[in-house]
Amino acid sequence: MAAPQQEEEEAPGFLHHSEPWTERDWLALPESPNVELVDGALVMSPSGRPRHGVLIFRLCAVLDAAAPPEQRVLTEPNLRLAPDRVLIPDVALVAGTTDLDAMIDDASLAVLVIEVVSPGNAAYDRMLKPRLYAEAGIRWYLRVEQEGPVGHLHELVDGAYREVARGPVVELAEPFHATLDLPHLAR
Repeated sequence: MAAPQQEEEEAPGFLHHSEPWTERDWLALPESPNVELVDGALVMSPSGRPRHGVLIFRLCAVLDAAAPPEQRVLTEPNLRLAPDRVLIPDVALVAGTTDLDAMIDDASLAVLVIEVVSPGNAAYDRMLKPRLYAEAGIRWYLRVEQEGPVGHLHELVDGAYREVARGPVVELAEPFHATLDLPHLAR
């Protein structure tokens, strides 16, 4: 008796994409979190642990309470940094009017981006993303390391980020005043 043939599962269509990815290609993907577009390549990050999500939620609540009405706090927005370059920071503060139904926000509207580092994307959040955010001209970058937790606030100076504050409590003076007590928020 012959063994039954097993059906081969078809790999998702995006695995067969042979050309560099464009923003148009990226927009045609089914909606799923954590798929970024960097210069023709897709970058997929694993979802963070619940602690990651709780910290993001609480950071958003503090920032939203402190933000002036002309600025919005967005969770995991798609930010167009350049043609065929779309990153998804954990949190972004955007100035001006934004279309809350838009698929992509232009990085020129971003005043501050926040990345909460997870083990699955640590090098990406610490090395590549800050460089790309700086190239896009985003003035403030806050990296939150979950160990501690500790915040590293950077300001864009002459095209590169310079650390201006570090610690478990980060005081924002710009773009508005807010105190981010990271150990308290991480509880």
